[in-house]
Amino acid sequence: MEIGTTDAVRPSADRDETTLLDLRQIALTIRRRLWWVMAVVAIVLGLTVVAYMLVPRRYSATATVALDRQVEELVAQPKGDGTLPTDSPSVDTEVQVLTSPRLTGEVVDALNLGRRAGFGQPDDGTVVPPEQARQRAVRRLMSGLSAKRVGTSYAIAVSYAAPDPALSAAIVNRTIDQYVDDQRTGRVGDRDRETMLLRERMGKLRSDVIAAEAAVARYRAATNLIDVQKDSTATQQEISILNTQLATAAADRAAAVARLNAGVGADASPVIGALRAQQAQLSAQRAELAGRYGPLHPDLAKIDRSLTDVNASIGKESDRIRQGLAAEARVAEGRAGAIRSALSSAEGGLMAGNNASVQLNELLRTAESARTLYQSLLDRYQQSVAGQGTERSRSSVVAYALVPTGHTFPNPAVFGVAGLMAALIAAGAVVLVLELLESGFKSRRDVESKLGLPVLGNVPDLATIPGVSYSRRDPLGPPDYLVENEASVFGEAFRSIRNGAHIEQGERGIRSLAVCSALPNEGKTTTAICLARSAAMAGLKTVLIDCDLRRRASSRSMAAEAQKGLTDLLKGDATFDEVAVRDASSDAWVLPQGDGKSGYDLITQSAMQTLIDTLAGRFDLVVLDTAPVLPLAEARAVAAMADGVLLVTRWRKTPVQAAKLATDLLGRAGARIVGVALTRVNLKEQARAGDGDEMIYYNQFAGYYS
Repeated sequence: MEIGTTDAVRPSADRDETTLLDLRQIALTIRRRLWWVMAVVAIVLGLTVVAYMLVPRRYSATATVALDRQVEELVAQPKGDGTLPTDSPSVDTEVQVLTSPRLTGEVVDALNLGRRAGFGQPDDGTVVPPEQARQRAVRRLMSGLSAKRVGTSYAIAVSYAAPDPALSAAIVNRTIDQYVDDQRTGRVGDRDRETMLLRERMGKLRSDVIAAEAAVARYRAATNLIDVQKDSTATQQEISILNTQLATAAADRAAAVARLNAGVGADASPVIGALRAQQAQLSAQRAELAGRYGPLHPDLAKIDRSLTDVNASIGKESDRIRQGLAAEARVAEGRAGAIRSALSSAEGGLMAGNNASVQLNELLRTAESARTLYQSLLDRYQQSVAGQGTERSRSSVVAYALVPTGHTFPNPAVFGVAGLMAALIAAGAVVLVLELLESGFKSRRDVESKLGLPVLGNVPDLATIPGVSYSRRDPLGPPDYLVENEASVFGEAFRSIRNGAHIEQGERGIRSLAVCSALPNEGKTTTAICLARSAAMAGLKTVLIDCDLRRRASSRSMAAEAQKGLTDLLKGDATFDEVAVRDASSDAWVLPQGDGKSGYDLITQSAMQTLIDTLAGRFDLVVLDTAPVLPLAEARAVAAMADGVLLVTRWRKTPVQAAKLATDLLGRAGARIVGVALTRVNLKEQARAGDGDEMIYYNQFAGYYS
């Protein structure tokens, strides 16, 4: 297919492909659908007002409860009792507790809401069983009760909304009172359970302590161990002393044996010393007497006898001393043996005591562990007993709810904002649906981007031109207006088409132009007549050929009385001068269709091509008013015979898909589409909300048209 596309087409197509969100186009679309938007907004806002008036009023009451970070107990509790300081997560936990089924159930029971209509009982007056009524009331209360932490503080705001303001305040106040009471009674119950459990455990531990201590006593008695540590220390001290004594005894024995062997005791004896001195004196006297008087002196015998006595005394004394040293050595040996025996006995006793102390220590540890645990539980039990009745709640009421004087639902501001948002959303949805349902072309840019063809002219709808009135039932209304108002915006549209199609460029221009449309009722015939009249009034010799054998729209409008026409000319039954009709308003010639309905195949044969070529040589412009392209094959065949094709699409009516199919079929037939004419364009709408079209500036250049 050969398409007369200009460079001006491409930027528009590129712009549409690359622009994801065209805010200007959205604004123009809303402006074009402004009446729909205003109507939808008005309806939705009206429904919002009605809903606001009909919805039941609800009154909200709010009370505040605070959590103490650390409760000071009257009786100090032992560390590790499970009570932790209040922190941020614990506040969030208490928020959930305030709206829990257990607490709401207690509130339902306290306020007897199970018997109240709208809570436990239905509003229609029917009676439900008590248990079912309680469950209904709990669910109803939970659905409306809310608890929310106040900022980052340790305060929790509890709210409830109900049609009865007094009931709202009563429910909220009872909820926080029940919550505070539950905390205190819960701690009382925990304390009682703790006391009972400690009492039970202490009874068992007491028996364990007694049994453990009895086992220690029995083992000590059986092993003769009074105090393992004390006995061990005494035995060790005894062994140390015995070792010292044994060393001393061994030294004494060694000294005694040495003296015995050396005879040191005899030499050191004073008796022996005196005897030896007497012996020496007697020997000296004997020697002096023997020297002086000779060996026969009578005193020598006396001295000899005295020496014999002294020597005998020395011998006896020496024997006695040696016997004493031997006895002393024996005594030292015996003492050392006794000490060794005692040391061996002590060491044996220590070893036996150590062996027995292993089991005794195990029994002692068991008994000590039982005593320690028993003492710990005893202290805890005494503290628990002392703390009974002193429990305090870990929360306190900051402010009770007052009976509300004004309703909180419905909120006029919220309803207004919600209604406005709903109105805007609904209006947007309506506009979106309308835009989706609208399958036609909206502007020059729309046509060029979707078909890739240049728009040669926008033909306005006469009904939208200010100051113009005509009857839509008159088929010659627009052509007659063109003749009478050649300088109007309507006439300018056809001059634009002629220039865009290069009709007035002599040998290089188009001499034959087929005016086609994809579907019927798109303004094709009106466009063809107006184009022929516009060219004729511009001084071009123009002929309009009615090629629509079925509708004969051009013939009925401009040559209603013609008996013969195109088919007769093609058959050779008439000449052009015999069947052609001159338009007195513009001096254009019209080749109509005759009364007969035949020649469907004749119009597609070579005779038709010959006729077009002949008339193109005789006239400056041959305009072919064809049948719709999609339903009729002869329309595509005739269009291919012309120098160019003007595709007519109706503004916002011709489906885009139909126009694309028409261009495809014309291309397959060999037709050359030179451009598109957008017909029945609403100037008011385009001037107010058109985009990608010169008509958006119509109000600025309207003064140029007479």
